[in-house]
Amino acid sequence: MRLPLGVAYPRDSSVNSLGSVLAGSRQSSYAGKGKCMSTSNSLWSPNPPAVWRYAVALVSVTAAAMLAMVLEIYWQSTPFVSLFLCAIMVSAWFGGLKPGLLAIALSVLTFDYYFLPPTHSVVPNLNELPRLVLFAIAALMVGLLSAAQRSTSESLRLARDDLAAKVQELKNANEALHAENAERKLAEAALQKAQAELAHITRMTTMGELTASIAHEVNQPLTAVLNNANACLDLLPKGASHLEEIRDALTEIIEDADRASAVIDRVRQLARKAPFERTLLNLKELIADVFALARYESASRRVTIRTELPEALPLVLGDRVQLQQVLLNLVVNGMDAMDTVEESKRVLMICGRRETRDGMPGVLLSVQDSGTGLMPEEMDRLFEAFYTTKPQGMGIGLAISRSIIEAHGGRLWAEPNQGPGATFLFSLPAAPERPGEGGPDAGNAAL
Repeated sequence: MRLPLGVAYPRDSSVNSLGSVLAGSRQSSYAGKGKCMSTSNSLWSPNPPAVWRYAVALVSVTAAAMLAMVLEIYWQSTPFVSLFLCAIMVSAWFGGLKPGLLAIALSVLTFDYYFLPPTHSVVPNLNELPRLVLFAIAALMVGLLSAAQRSTSESLRLARDDLAAKVQELKNANEALHAENAERKLAEAALQKAQAELAHITRMTTMGELTASIAHEVNQPLTAVLNNANACLDLLPKGASHLEEIRDALTEIIEDADRASAVIDRVRQLARKAPFERTLLNLKELIADVFALARYESASRRVTIRTELPEALPLVLGDRVQLQQVLLNLVVNGMDAMDTVEESKRVLMICGRRETRDGMPGVLLSVQDSGTGLMPEEMDRLFEAFYTTKPQGMGIGLAISRSIIEAHGGRLWAEPNQGPGATFLFSLPAAPERPGEGGPDAGNAAL
């Protein structure tokens, strides 16, 4: 239906209400950045304030009515039904069911008052009543559908948020389980390490008891060997030249037996943790003794032993037999490392020099071989008890050697060579020039 031109439409109230809403919106938007941000967030949030929802319904219907009047005036065409339905859809989608019902009521009243004859009256003509009823039913269906769609969208959003929260909870639980699993693995590793250390201590205790028992048992046949060798020397006639070689062999038997007996005594002291005997030692003489002890072994293995020593080395204070055992063990280990090397390359170097450590004078000895060398992972465990790189080794020689050197106030370590082989070094503090000055404490040091 077309409205007559030139008619004064009483739309001041609706225009004023629309203007007031727009003015309020403009004032809120220019109130400041922080306030504008909060207003915008609350306006377009899933659950805006109720006043905004009803205001949107009022503004939508007012805008639809004004646009319909403008179109009627200038284009003589008024698609007011579609405009009102759009306003209802916007109101129901933005505000929900109640603002949608408000938009439906306002649209029906506006449609009846401005666009159905008689205009400017809320009582429609009987001929236009079916049209008004159909418009009201269409508006109600559109509003209900939009509200239902909004409700469904809101339910989906809530379900999505709930799902995201549950996923986050599961993620947190998974991280907690991972952390607990890592802690459990660390605890299991610590338990295994503690069990290994306990087993190591048990083996060491058993080894100590076994060593003391063996030392006690072996000492008796050694004593018998010494007695028998001395008796043979006494029975040999004096001055018989053809028996000199026999006399020399018996003398060497006695010397070796004495050295073995001394070693066993030191082992028994080690088992008892008794203090060892300290005397002033010349390391060049000590090296010569070890050289003599290893000459048969080196000859059988085709190993050449060389020494590089200065004219004089400082004297040290220590136990001769124990330091001999340390140096002899390093020499034998070096020969073992060169078993698979060509005979021409089997060279063992024993070097010595003065050094100063922490401002104190000392001596540094090294045993360098040209064998197979050591792997990086072997360097960290080389001095652990019962760890060995040799098929027939027991893994206690280097551990005992380090304990002996440390008991003398020194240090024992290993280094890889630039070429083939490895070098074992140990340092010892020099003996004090006068008793009571520097050096290890003879009275308190014990293995």
